Amino acid sequence: MISTNEIKKIEKIIGYNFNDKKLITSCFQHSSIIKKRLKGQQSSFVSDYERLEFLGDRVLGLNIAHMIFNEFPNYPEGKMSVKFTYLVQKNFLSNIAIELKLYDFIETSRDKNINIKNNKSILADTLEALIGAIFIDGGYVKSTKFIKKIWKKFILDESLKVYDPKTILQELSQKKSKKLPTYNLIEKKGPPHSPRFTVSVSCLNFKEIIGNGSSKREAERSAANNFLKLYKNNNER
Repeated sequence: MISTNEIKKIEKIIGYNFNDKKLITSCFQHSSIIKKRLKGQQSSFVSDYERLEFLGDRVLGLNIAHMIFNEFPNYPEGKMSVKFTYLVQKNFLSNIAIELKLYDFIETSRDKNINIKNNKSILADTLEALIGAIFIDGGYVKSTKFIKKIWKKFILDESLKVYDPKTILQELSQKKSKKLPTYNLIEKKGPPHSPRFTVSVSCLNFKEIIGNGSSKREAERSAANNFLKLYKNNNER
C-alpha cells in the first residue's frame, strides 16, 4: 500500500494534487498483486488498475493526436500517424515513466529483487493508469495539462528520428501490390504484469513473418521490422 508520504512525492513529481487519494493507490497497485491476494477466494475480479490503464490509453491517444493536428497543419495523414505511433508506443511511455521515477512506487506480486525499471510493459501501463486517474479526478483539462507538459517538447521536435516499420511496410505493400499487410495474433502468454504477444504479418507473397512484444502493437511493429529486414536482404542478393 502506498503511504501518505509516497502520495505526496508522486503528486510533486507529476505536478498534480489528487482530490481522491485512493486513485493514486489504484494506478500504482498492479493488478497482479490483487489477483495474488484473492487467489482461491474468487475466480474473477475487476481491476481498477486495468480499467484506469484502458482509459488512460485513450485519453493519451486523443491528446497526442489533437496536439499533432494543431501543431502541424501541413502534415498529411500518413506523417501524422507515424509521429503519433512513435509517441504512444510502450518503449516511449516506459522511458517517460523512468524519467518520472514512477518505478519507485509501483507495487506488484513479483519478487522484490526484480528491477521494475527493466519491465517496459509495467512502466508503460502504470503511466497510462496514472493518466486515467488524473482524468477521473480532475477531468479533461487537468489530464491534458499533464500530458502537454511532458509530451509537447517531443511533438515539436522534428529532429526526432521516428522510425515506424508498420507504416513503411504498408507503403511498400501498397506500392508493390496495391494491398495492405495482414497481421494475425498467434499467441498471448505470460502473467498479466508481463504479457508476451506473438504476431505474424504476411504480404507481397512472402511467408508469414513473426514478431514478439509486450503488447499487440509492439509485436506488430516487431513483425513488420523483421519483414523489412528479410525483404531488404532478398533484394540485395
